[in-house]
Amino acid sequence: MDLNISPCWKQLLLFSLLLVCVNGQMAGPSFMVTFPAVIESGSEARLCASLLKPNESLVMNIYLVDDNQSTLLLQEKAEEEFHRCFNFKAPLIEAESVQKMKVELQGQSLKMSEERKVMFRPYHPLTFIQTDKPIYIPGQTVNFRVVTMDKNFSPLDQQ
Repeated sequence: MDLNISPCWKQLLLFSLLLVCVNGQMAGPSFMVTFPAVIESGSEARLCASLLKPNESLVMNIYLVDDNQSTLLLQEKAEEEFHRCFNFKAPLIEAESVQKMKVELQGQSLKMSEERKVMFRPYHPLTFIQTDKPIYIPGQTVNFRVVTMDKNFSPLDQQ
């Protein structure tokens, strides 16, 4: 299995693991949710959630909040530790938008909540036009091709 993890993500993961180790003596439950700080509009984004040391039946809700509109991304009921990752569809936007991810953890005797910002950027594919020669003589046929590519420079397969 090939894991393509950037150095920044490796440092974040290492910091998270160290934080869990240092706080490993905490009595109550704790949670961690990870997601990219910047997400492309309309793309499939990945979100991971972990629950550690639950001492009762807990419900974890993860919302995407834009102004006063809230969209439930995940609802997980658990009585034991878990770590799950899943994909969600990023909202379609016209201009850059800063929204919030809100995580709520609730049980009979516990209620925890945390919010973090996430930026959504509009999708702008790149279009390249290429000719077969740099200079043409008047009357010559101009041959060209047009290719539209995504941010990874892969050709798009759409009209």
